[in-house]
Amino acid sequence: MPVSPRILVVEESESQAQSWRESLGRLGWEVVWAPTAAASLEEINRTIPDLVVIDYRLPDIRGDELCRRIRLNVNTRAIAILVLTTPEDRAAELQALESGADDCVPKTLDEELVVARLRALLREGRSTASVAPGQCHFRRSRLLAIDDSKAYLKYLDAALESEGYLVEISSHPREALGRLSHEAFDCVLVDLEMPDVTGIEVCRHIVGTRTDENWTAVLMLTACETREAMTMSLEAGADDFVGKSADATVLRARIRALLRRRFVQEQNHRLFQELKNRELEAVRARSEKQAAEMQAALAERLALMVRKLKDTNRQLKQTQTHLVHSEKMASLGQLVAGIAHEINNPLAFVLNNLFMLGQGIEKAAAEAAPHLSNGSQARLGRLRSRLEDMRQGLERVKDLVVSLRTFSRLDEGERKTVDIHQSIDSALLFLRHKMKGRIQVEKRYGPTASLCCYPGPLNQVLMNILANAVDAVEGQGQITITTGLEPDGFVISIHDTGAGIPAAVRHRIFEPFFTTKPVGQGTGLGLAISYGIIQGHKGFIEVESEEGRGTEFRIHIPVEP
Repeated sequence: MPVSPRILVVEESESQAQSWRESLGRLGWEVVWAPTAAASLEEINRTIPDLVVIDYRLPDIRGDELCRRIRLNVNTRAIAILVLTTPEDRAAELQALESGADDCVPKTLDEELVVARLRALLREGRSTASVAPGQCHFRRSRLLAIDDSKAYLKYLDAALESEGYLVEISSHPREALGRLSHEAFDCVLVDLEMPDVTGIEVCRHIVGTRTDENWTAVLMLTACETREAMTMSLEAGADDFVGKSADATVLRARIRALLRRRFVQEQNHRLFQELKNRELEAVRARSEKQAAEMQAALAERLALMVRKLKDTNRQLKQTQTHLVHSEKMASLGQLVAGIAHEINNPLAFVLNNLFMLGQGIEKAAAEAAPHLSNGSQARLGRLRSRLEDMRQGLERVKDLVVSLRTFSRLDEGERKTVDIHQSIDSALLFLRHKMKGRIQVEKRYGPTASLCCYPGPLNQVLMNILANAVDAVEGQGQITITTGLEPDGFVISIHDTGAGIPAAVRHRIFEPFFTTKPVGQGTGLGLAISYGIIQGHKGFIEVESEEGRGTEFRIHIPVEP
């Protein structure tokens, strides 16, 4: 489950803070209140929040000064900040943005719009962990302005060039979309209403191509400064919304705030990569030191050279197997985190809106039913059918994400009781594209599905053996999976109708780096890693194979409470 965001509200009025707690609590967010700037800094010392909401007028120091202090601390500079001002105090808004606030809204703004802006700040997923100081990287920001009005583009070019930005302009939205596909920009300014492609389409294209390494900020511009236009833009993924009637000073301040957020994220990512590289260098240095010590020990024991060399070779293979296994699991963990983050948020948004759209269509159909012709009724029926097809397709995507989480379980380093049948089904789901149309899977599951194990490693064993079974079957075939309790523990049997394992090499299949697959198609580590994982469970693996008749792997795991 995604972790609920933690919001720190810095507000002198306890009643106002309680209102924030109630409105955001309905969304499942955690709200912490601090009545003064000093109290808020003490709270941040205890736990770093995901976002801070600051009243500009505080009893001890002003909100812009609190923003500046948060930004000057290397451990807290990535926290998202929203400042509340009075509607008539435009100077306070500019001062807050200049001091480091990510966004600034009037206190009178209705709750729905405030929540939309908070979501826009939180969905960037910025890390608030401590970051070690690193080298500074300065460069000119590259901006792309998209508008069908050449006169307004000329105005933007003149207003932003003076700030030191590299400004590119485009009066053709489709041409701009092509440039965004192969060029990197720090910020895109796009008009909401254009005849060929709307600003919403451009915004969704940019959001769909964002990565941690290439995060492009989006600023929506429009002459139609309505509440609906602002909400629609922010929900589509825009980071900010500015009316064309706004003063150039306001526009420049908003862009500076967006770029500051973008550059903080970029710098944090760079620092994380540098720390990771240093850690790898330290591991490599320790490995080299251990190898040198081993060579010195071998030199002192010439009489036992043959035996020592064999032992050393075996230890090196085991060490390399574990290193490869750890790296593989770490990479898979990053993949799962990326997929969960990138798919779950837009998927929930689309499912929710599809549900609202279906309700709206049914209500409108009920009201208009007496006035519709037979042809219109038929078209309405086809529309309902297509909406249902869309819902089923989105549910399949949702099931795939859930199965991916079930399969990985990389964050579970302790023994836990899991549904082993669900784990097998998740592994089969990822191999379905290799089996479709040629391999039949027969499941003979026993009545007991619960098993106490290390979920992540055991899922990798299932994946390795099932993948080998699929590769062993050429053309049409069958895989039979049987589970059940036996006197020596829980048994999982995987039998395929493939070519079988030659008797001459059958005794070597669990050796690291040994494989019967062609070069480039196998590392020879899958079964070796699986063997070690089952040993870690205090179990064992049995193999029965006959050339031309297939292979059966039987995994025995002791049953523990």
